[in-house]
Amino acid sequence: MKNANCFDLQTWTQALADANGLASGSCGLTDGSQAGDWRLPDSKELSGIIDFKNSNPALPTGHPFTGVQSYRYWSAATFAADTTFAWFVDLNGGF
Repeated sequence: MKNANCFDLQTWTQALADANGLASGSCGLTDGSQAGDWRLPDSKELSGIIDFKNSNPALPTGHPFTGVQSYRYWSAATFAADTTFAWFVDLNGGF
């Protein structure tokens, strides 16, 4: 999905629900997808796109995303020691 700011700032619970509900016709999607086809990335996938040479956003030069916010993007992964917490990446600095 190119639109990195489709839902603006959200809680983790809301991000999970909105990702699961994404479908073609919303957020600029024209891929024929249906609700349930999309998901939040796992923490490795999300951290794998970070380029620490860049900041605000900490993404590779020429990345394909639009509307990138320099704030947190949630992963699907909860924190093992306390599953009421979840992992995210802050795209201001990539942490």
